[in-house]
Amino acid sequence: MAALATLDDVKAVAQADENIQAMHEADTAVVNAMSLVDQIVKDTRFGNLTKQAQTYFAAHILALATTEAGGRGPLSSETIGGVSQSFTLPYLNQRTVIASTQYGVMYLELRDHVIVSAISVPPT
Repeated sequence: MAALATLDDVKAVAQADENIQAMHEADTAVVNAMSLVDQIVKDTRFGNLTKQAQTYFAAHILALATTEAGGRGPLSSETIGGVSQSFTLPYLNQRTVIASTQYGVMYLELRDHVIVSAISVPPT
């Protein structure tokens, strides 16, 4: 199954992210992100929420692609006169990087609200 979410969908949820807004379908980061989304966010798990889950997961990956290598998040405050900068930090209580962006948090919310049906196997 090809990814249902598109870069336009991602841009719609990431309107305040200038880096994502500047991306194009042919950009390597976009191609790689959508490929990963296609592999991880399956309709068999998310059902009618698949497109939304793919959109937020892709936005998360693309936001991480534009995060500075030091592991810090986006700039959250800046003082010019005394030269001071503050950066947001990823959620420190998570064991995964998925919660380090607002898009990853939304993906987790969608994932946590999906009920995975159990498959029963009759005894042999």
